[in-house]
Amino acid sequence: MNTPQQSQFPCEIFERWKGLDLKLLPIDRTDIRILCELRENARMSNSEIAKKLGVTEATVRRRIKNLIENGIIMRFSIHIDYRLIENTVKAYIHLKTVTDKLDKVVDHVVNHNRVVAVYRVTGEYDLLVVALFVGMTELQEFIDTFLKIDGVKETDTQIVMSAHKGVPWTGI
Repeated sequence: MNTPQQSQFPCEIFERWKGLDLKLLPIDRTDIRILCELRENARMSNSEIAKKLGVTEATVRRRIKNLIENGIIMRFSIHIDYRLIENTVKAYIHLKTVTDKLDKVVDHVVNHNRVVAVYRVTGEYDLLVVALFVGMTELQEFIDTFLKIDGVKETDTQIVMSAHKGVPWTGI
């Protein structure tokens, strides 16, 4: 049986901030509850959310508008399970770059249609590239051809074999 707190805040968004003084955050419990509902189903109507939360539709509409205006909700989106469409290969590619050519390398990599994220990282490598490929041949071509540019000194690639806890918007 769910405790009142669990049924009130059924998602990981609440778990992330559980135990924090919500006065330290730019949102309150009602905003968190709205975010939980939208995270579960971004197509849910304001009136459906209001009914679930026990507030008015106008409250939900106003709060969603404020969350959008404050940049907390960046966009509404869908998650696609690419594995059902293609033979997806998810790769983490670490890049070591020439220091003064980092920006050039970033500009080159972020524009590739298979790249879903590029991060500046600490440690031995400078960049972490997350990419989804249709197969191993495409991944190999990406590494052997696309990444062979002035400014890339070294690459190290890891392929995701399975996900125990994944990020849905990156495909696996």
